[in-house]
Amino acid sequence: MEMELCYSTTFYGPENPGGITLREGLQILRDAGIRKVELSRKRDIGPEVVEHIQDLDMEVWAVHGTFGCLSDDSQLFRQSLDNEIARMRAAAPFAPCPYVLHYLDRFNDPAKGQRFRQAIGELAAANEDIGLILTIETVPHKPQNERYPFSSEVASFVRSWNSPKIQITIDINHSNLNEDLFQVIRNCHGLIANIHVSDNHGLCEEHLLPGEGIIPLKATMLELRKNGYTGPCNLELHLPDKITVDLICRINDQVRRTLA
Repeated sequence: MEMELCYSTTFYGPENPGGITLREGLQILRDAGIRKVELSRKRDIGPEVVEHIQDLDMEVWAVHGTFGCLSDDSQLFRQSLDNEIARMRAAAPFAPCPYVLHYLDRFNDPAKGQRFRQAIGELAAANEDIGLILTIETVPHKPQNERYPFSSEVASFVRSWNSPKIQITIDINHSNLNEDLFQVIRNCHGLIANIHVSDNHGLCEEHLLPGEGIIPLKATMLELRKNGYTGPCNLELHLPDKITVDLICRINDQVRRTLA
């Protein structure tokens, strides 16, 4: 199966003193033959980032949002929304790319669910003159502190907006933990604007390389295509601290062999 590879920049974590910078990480990807990236929620987006991506002749396939505040403190809630809208505006040069938002109606508190719907409504209204595609991400299974919203619930939430600018990101690492992955994909038929690809052993979120766990990547990609996904294989991996061009090239080869 021919499918272009894309990398989430989450693979080298937050930018800390002595760590790899966004500029360095992007250069490594480009030198390894990668042109598409998803900008992770761990990095800010500024004009210098936009300019550097253009200089490298790379494309931002998607941007991950940061919104996560459902506080009943109206001031905190408002500030979180305003911060997210500012991030969306910073991502405007990449529109109409997918913009990933966590599905936050996942607590045993109906008031939080109501605030989440309010938040998506406000973000969608702000997005009217930005032009991104807001995508709600399928949820990991965390029974120790959250309820589990099944993919049918996430899909129903997205369909309730009846908007081509509100779609779904299927995270196959999340969705493999508590549901049949192929049923998840079918539940989201026609709504899949983005994917996050990594592997696990079916017990917890691991972000392994494809082939290191139990998820059948090739069959998963075929099912995604059958259900309307047309984008790249967007890898959201956790990698060792030492990121090199050679390592990315070896990962590229491994994923392509898995898909071949």
